[in-house]
Amino acid sequence: MRVLWVFTLISLICAALPAAADTVYLASGGKLSGNLEETPGDADAPRKIVSPQGIIELAPELIVEVERETPEQIEYRERARKAGMTISDQWELVEWCRQNKMYEESYDHCELILQLDPDHAEARNLLGFQKRNGEWVQREEYMLSRGFVRYNGRWRTHQQVQLMEERRLIRAAQVNWYVKLKRWRESLGTPHERDNHIEFSILRDPMAMNGLIRLLGQESNIKLQRLYIETLGNLEGNVALGFLMDHSVYQNNPDHREMCMIEVLKHRHPLMIEHYSRFLDSYDNGLANRAADCLGVLEYPSAVIPLANVLRSRVIKQEYRQSLGEDRPHEVNGVFHYSLQPPSIWFDVAGPPGFYRRKTLDEFLEDSQSQHVIVWIENQSVYHALRNLTGGRDFGFHAAAWKGWYTQQQVSATPVIQGRRGD
Repeated sequence: MRVLWVFTLISLICAALPAAADTVYLASGGKLSGNLEETPGDADAPRKIVSPQGIIELAPELIVEVERETPEQIEYRERARKAGMTISDQWELVEWCRQNKMYEESYDHCELILQLDPDHAEARNLLGFQKRNGEWVQREEYMLSRGFVRYNGRWRTHQQVQLMEERRLIRAAQVNWYVKLKRWRESLGTPHERDNHIEFSILRDPMAMNGLIRLLGQESNIKLQRLYIETLGNLEGNVALGFLMDHSVYQNNPDHREMCMIEVLKHRHPLMIEHYSRFLDSYDNGLANRAADCLGVLEYPSAVIPLANVLRSRVIKQEYRQSLGEDRPHEVNGVFHYSLQPPSIWFDVAGPPGFYRRKTLDEFLEDSQSQHVIVWIENQSVYHALRNLTGGRDFGFHAAAWKGWYTQQQVSATPVIQGRRGD
C-alpha cells in the first residue's frame, strides 16, 4: 500500500507540473495548447504544435492568433519543474505565484499540498476552506464574501471574470471577421462571390483589423493589397494607425510604403512626429532615412530639430570577429539590416525581427561580440526633408544652422506683450 500511495502521489505531482505552452486560436473558434514551432522564411509552411498528446500540423491560414507565454509564465514553469515533492517547495511556489499575481497557478499548488497534507491550514485557507466540527468545509458564501465568483470551474474576482469575458468576446468577433474575410477572398471569381460580398467602403469595425492584416500578408495582388490598407485606415478609433505608420517605414517595397503613408496622411497629427522620430537613431540607416522621408511629407516644422540631430550619423562599415587561436580578427558577413533585404511583391506584415526593431547603434554595439569599423555619413533623405519643411532653405549639413532657423521662426511667431504706461 505504501508503494502504491507514493506512486499515486508522484503521478499527481507530475500531472500538476505545467507544460510549456502557447495558446493557438483557430479560425474555427477553437484553440490548442502546445509549443508552436517557428518556420522562419516560409510563411506558407504548415505550423507544428507540439504538445504532450503529440504533434499537430496546421495550415497557417487556419491560425488566427497566437498567445505566447509571458516571462513570468516561463519563469513559473521552470520553478515548477525544479520544485521538489515536498510541502515546503510547493508552498514556496504558492507564495511566488501570488507575488506575481498568478492566482490560478497558486491554487493548483495549494491543491497539490493538500494531497501531501490534508490539514495544511494555509493552503486550505487560500482555497476558501474553514474547519467546522473538525472537518474542512469549503463555503460558497465565504468565497462570495471575499469578492470571488465561480467561473469556468474556478473562483475568480469580478474583475478577472469581466476581463476574461471581454477578451472572449473580442476574440470571437476577431475570429468571425477573419472567417468572413477569408471566405470572401476565396470566393472571388467563383459563383459564390456575390454570396460572400463585403462592402469594404463602409467597413469601420475595429474587430476586422487582425483579419485584414492577415489577408494583407497572404496577398500578392497589389489592387487587393491597396484595398486592405485603405480599409485599415478607415477603421474606427484609428486602431490600425500604429501598424500603418510602422510599415510606412519598414516595408522594403516602395509601393507598400507609399500605400501606408497615404492612409497615415489622412489622419495627419503633430503627435506623429514623435512616432517617426524614434526611428531616426536606428542602427539601420535605411530605416532612419525612410522615417525622415515620412517626416518631410507630414510638413510639421517642429520636426526640424529631431531631423537636424541626425543630418550626419554613425553607421557600421565593417564587422570583424576573432576566433579562438587566431592572431587577428577576420572580416565576417555584414550586420543584418532589414532595410537592405530585397523588395518583394508580398507585404511583410511582421516587419523586422523583434531584436532589431528600433535598436540604436549604441545598443547594437553593446550587445555585439564583434569588432566594428564605424564611419560618419551624411543622410541625404534627412537633408531633403529639412528643405521641404523650411520652404526650400538650404543650410547644407550644418545642424546648428537648421536649428537656428527653427528657433528664429519660433521667436518671430511669439507675440510681444507690452505693458501700459505707468505700470
